[in-house]
Order: sequence, then C-alpha cells, then structure tokens
Amino acid sequence: MCGRYLFDPMSGEMDEYWKIVKNVAEKQKQYDVDEIATGDVYPSNNVVTLGANKEGQVQPGVTRWGFTGFKKGQLFINARSESVEEKKTFSKHFRERRIVFPMNGFYEWDSDKKKFLFTGDNEVMYVAGIYRIHENVAESIIMTTEPNAAVSPIHDRMPLIIEKNDLDKWVLDLDFAREYLKRDMDKFKNLKVKSA
Repeated sequence: MCGRYLFDPMSGEMDEYWKIVKNVAEKQKQYDVDEIATGDVYPSNNVVTLGANKEGQVQPGVTRWGFTGFKKGQLFINARSESVEEKKTFSKHFRERRIVFPMNGFYEWDSDKKKFLFTGDNEVMYVAGIYRIHENVAESIIMTTEPNAAVSPIHDRMPLIIEKNDLDKWVLDLDFAREYLKRDMDKFKNLKVKSA
C-alpha cells in the first residue's frame, strides 16, 4: 500500500513539472497553486501527475489523489496491479486513462507503525497510476504490487514503479502497460530506506 509520498518541487525534474502545472493552474484558474500538494502528500490532496493531453503527448497536470467511494467519506487510493482489470471500479480507467505520479520517495509503515521513506538512485521516482473524471474532478489512484527485497521487511505491498524511459509507453500503450503489470520490482532493489 502507498498511503503517503514525498513531492519536493525544488528538486531536479520536479521543478520543471511544478513550473508547468503552476503556469497552467494560474491561466485556467481551476486550482490555486496553494491547493496543489508539495512536501508530504496525503490522500485527497491535489497532486502533480503525468498523463496524455489531447494530442497524445505526456504532460504534467493536476489530479486529486483518491477515487470517491460509494459510502460517505470513502476514498480508494490504491489499486492492486494483479487484479486491476478484473475490478469494475478500475478496469475501464486502466484501459483508457493511465498516468504516472512523479515523487521523490514513498512512505510505508511497519507492523509497529514506524514510518519509513523509500527513495531511489535518482531524485525522481515514477509510480504507475490511473485516473477518472468524477463530478468534473480528475481523481487518481496509485497502482501497487508485491514488494521487492527492499520493501518486504517493512510492508507487504509497494507502488508499481515505472522506469523513466517507459513513461510514455505506460501512459499511451495499453499492451505495454498490461505487460508492465507483470514486472518484478526487484529491478528496483536498490531503493534506499530510512526512518522518517
């Protein structure tokens, strides 16, 4: 499960994404820049995500993290990659609306509720997601998978990490995305972990 992550707009490529989103937000007046989460990001926050524009180019945009549930106050924040196409709530959106969450790292908690931050070799990590439009709001969720050797001692799930050179293919190519769901996250075993 991924229930919180870190987004620092002053680091590496994040700065570029942040500037684009800030510029669009100011022009469209859809969001105040203050309403887009930075630092520790929580479910229900407006977040920076990467998705396809009308021309089929992958661009930064803003979505709200979490699919509104059926019960009052219910919010779905993750979808299991192993069963995403079997679940009515997620299957159509997986086929048609894949996105990527850029982040500096993600948090997980162990059984003693101790918090850990996982980061990669680079300043930016990319995590698979999907989105939908619900009551005129773009809502997004993070895809999770079986943990690799770095995460498994802490938690039984982890985000589905996308390699940077696969971002466009994940967003634009359904067949590629279906194959990516089966990838072993041990490629990312060099995740760094520290108490948060």
